[in-house]
Amino acid sequence: MKHKTRLLPLAGLLLAGGILCTGCGSAAPASSAPAAVSTASSVEEVSAMDGYDYLNDYIGLWGYYDIDLWLRVHEDSTFEFVNSEDEAIYTGTADADEYGMDLYFDDDTPQMRLDLSVSGDLLEVGSSDALHPVDAIVSRATCFEKNGLEINAAVDSSDPIQLDSGVCSFTGKGSGYNTDLCYWQVTKYNDVTHDGIREIQFDAVCYIPDSSIPYFGQTYETYISSELYDAYTGTWLTASTARGDTGRDKNHYYHTVYWNDNAYDIEFFFSTDWNMSSTSDDKIFTKSYVVYLPEDYDGLVFAAQAQPDNYADAMALDNLENVSPEGNIMDLSPLDPYASLYFNICG
Repeated sequence: MKHKTRLLPLAGLLLAGGILCTGCGSAAPASSAPAAVSTASSVEEVSAMDGYDYLNDYIGLWGYYDIDLWLRVHEDSTFEFVNSEDEAIYTGTADADEYGMDLYFDDDTPQMRLDLSVSGDLLEVGSSDALHPVDAIVSRATCFEKNGLEINAAVDSSDPIQLDSGVCSFTGKGSGYNTDLCYWQVTKYNDVTHDGIREIQFDAVCYIPDSSIPYFGQTYETYISSELYDAYTGTWLTASTARGDTGRDKNHYYHTVYWNDNAYDIEFFFSTDWNMSSTSDDKIFTKSYVVYLPEDYDGLVFAAQAQPDNYADAMALDNLENVSPEGNIMDLSPLDPYASLYFNICG
């Protein structure tokens, strides 16, 4: 939505509330001069109907093409703009004629004029925004967008990226439990599309400084955590925890995610390798992936995840595959989704 004086109160508050999702969906139709049409019948026929209430042509739910905002018009001439949770953002009264509607808001928001187009859309006067009839509220905002999860780490970066509390270590049943920083680097080395399938190969490498692991004087455990997610739905593409060095034949997974009436099949393999005697004094962990995606899918995210601040939660995080397989990233307690590094694998 373009910024303009007439709609500034509405657009400004929507932006502040984080419910605008621009650049999504199909483009709105070009504005056209109001046409003498009605969704019920032609103007000539309607005009001949004594006492016809034009509001009948607009009762129901209307959705924007590129904004997560909906207009619901009621039989008693009241209306409300609602968000993706069907919560009223603005309310008011509508006055309709054969050419469209005038919306009068209950607060001090300026009056809005919506002109009826030949195609049956409602065009905002003075704007390129348009609404069209819809059957239900279907949000265009992705799970990551709605929850403020940002792609905050670059693939193919020349320098590893720091992850605070990215590694935990302890002895026995949690004695001396400690968390500290580590560094992650994700590098793609193959990205090709064939027969409608996109194949991506990449390495995710974790560097654990020697200083991040206390001296225990005995055998100890070191844990790090990394997973794949679908950014659209927030679905965890669950894989079992790999212990030590493993081959791709031991780590093969297949998931289907559903977004806006589309199903996307995602298949991936990975291997793991620990180098505990690096000459740089870092312990180096490499997770090498090959993934297969539909060519029109671009929501795959690799997450390097922070460790909890206590042993019990670390064990719970390690066991999530048995508790919440394919769970939503916002519901995977004790995972803190805001403490992770997120890499866009499809970019």
